[in-house]
Amino acid sequence: MKKYLLFIALIFVFQSSFSQTCEEREDKLLSAVGGFSAGLLYNTYGLVGSVADAFGKDAYTAETVTDLMNAQKNMADNIIKMLDGLIKDNALKDENDKNYVIATKEIIAGLKKQAELLADYAKTNSSQQQRAYEQQRQKNWKDISKLMGIEE
Repeated sequence: MKKYLLFIALIFVFQSSFSQTCEEREDKLLSAVGGFSAGLLYNTYGLVGSVADAFGKDAYTAETVTDLMNAQKNMADNIIKMLDGLIKDNALKDENDKNYVIATKEIIAGLKKQAELLADYAKTNSSQQQRAYEQQRQKNWKDISKLMGIEE
C-alpha cells in the first residue's frame, strides 16, 4: 500500500511541475533572476560604500581597500561577460528583459568604476580622486534607484 501512495504522490508532484508552460516557467525564472540581480546591485553598492566609510575612519588600510575592491572588480568583469553573452546570443525574447539586462550591465560597469576610484583614492589620498569617487557613487545610486523603482 505504501508503494501505491508513494507512486500517487510522485505522479501528483510531476504532474503539477509539468503543468506549467515553458513560457510560464521562463517568466518565473526571469523574475527570480531580476530579483537576484537587483539584490546584487544594491548590495555591491552598499559594500563599496561601507569599505569607503571604513577607510575614512581608518578601520581599513589602503592595501585592504585595494584587495576588497579588486575582488569586486573581478566579480563585475565576470558578470559583465555573462550579460554580454546573453545580449550577443539574443537569449532574451522580450524587449523589456533585454533593456533590463543592458541597464544592469551598465550599472555593474559603474560599480566597477566606483570600486576602481575608491582603490585609487585609498592609494593616493587625493582630493581629486575622492571627488571622482563621490560623483560615480551618486551616479550609481541614481541609476540603481531608477532601475529598481526606488523614489529618492
